[in-house]
Amino acid sequence: MWIGDLRLQAQANYLTFQHADLVKRCLYLFGGMTLEHGEVSACVFEKPEPLADDTLLYDYSLFFVATLYDYIEATGDMNTLQELWPIALDQLKLAAGRLDDRGIVKDDTTWWCFIDWHDELNKQASAQAILIYALKRGTELAKRLGQEEIQHWIDEMTLLASDAALAYLWDEQQGFFISGAERQVSWASQVWMVLAEVLDTSSNAALLTHAFNNSPAIGMTTPYMHHHLIEALILSGLKDKALEQMRAYWGEMVKDGADCFWELYNPADKRLSPYRSNLINSYCHAWSCTPTYFIRKYFLD
Repeated sequence: MWIGDLRLQAQANYLTFQHADLVKRCLYLFGGMTLEHGEVSACVFEKPEPLADDTLLYDYSLFFVATLYDYIEATGDMNTLQELWPIALDQLKLAAGRLDDRGIVKDDTTWWCFIDWHDELNKQASAQAILIYALKRGTELAKRLGQEEIQHWIDEMTLLASDAALAYLWDEQQGFFISGAERQVSWASQVWMVLAEVLDTSSNAALLTHAFNNSPAIGMTTPYMHHHLIEALILSGLKDKALEQMRAYWGEMVKDGADCFWELYNPADKRLSPYRSNLINSYCHAWSCTPTYFIRKYFLD
C-alpha cells in the first residue's frame, strides 16, 4: 500500500463508500511502522505480517500529514489525531531539515521525491510546494489540539519556505516557477505551487492560464499528477477548465478502451510505461479514481 495512492483514494472514499475506518486503519499502519529516523515509509505491506518497506520518498512522507488532515476533516476523530499527531509533526520537522540556508529544499543525490513518472522532471520546486502544502495542514491540526507553540513554529516555517519560493523559484520574466540548477519549467512545479497557495487566487488563475497558453516543456504523465492539476484549477476558480481537462484526460482514456482507470496514461505517448514496456501498466489503479471525488464535490450542484 502506497501512501500517495491512499491519500487520493481516501478522498474518493469520503464521498462514496464512506468507509472511514479503513482509512484510519491505513493511517495506523503507516504511523506504527516508521523508518529508522522516524520517517513514514512510502509503502507498507500487510502480508504475511505488517511490514514497512524501506522506500523513503520526500513527498510521500509529507503526505502522511495531508492524509491525516483530510481524515480529521471528514470524521472529526480527535482520538486518532492525538495519537498520530506526534508522527505527523515529525514528518514536518524532518522535511524542514532538508531546507538550505535560503529556505529552499536541497536538490542533490541524497534524496528521492516522486511527484510524477517522468525521467526528466526536476523535483525541487514541487517538493518545496508540497512542504508548504503539508505545513499549512499541519498548522490546522496543531490548532485543533491547542498546541500554540508548535503552531507558531509551523507558521514560521511556512512563511520561510513561501518567501524563499517567491525569492528564488519564481521567474518574473517567464511568469513561471523554475526548478533545479537548470531552472527547469514544468507543469508539476506550477501545479504544486498553486496548491501550496504561495500566490493569491487571482495570480494562481493567471499562472495556470499562462501555462495552458505557453505549455511547459516538461509535461504530466499520470492520472495522479492530473488529479493535482484538476484540484489546482478548482482552487483557482477555474471550474469550467477543470471539467474540460477532466473530460479530455480521463475521457480520452475511456475512448482508448479503459474500463478501469490506469496508473499511467499520456495521451501524447500512449506507449509510455514506467516499467520499460508498454505491456506493463496497472490497469485498475487507486490513484486514478478521483473523478468520482471531483464530480461529487464540485459538479453536482
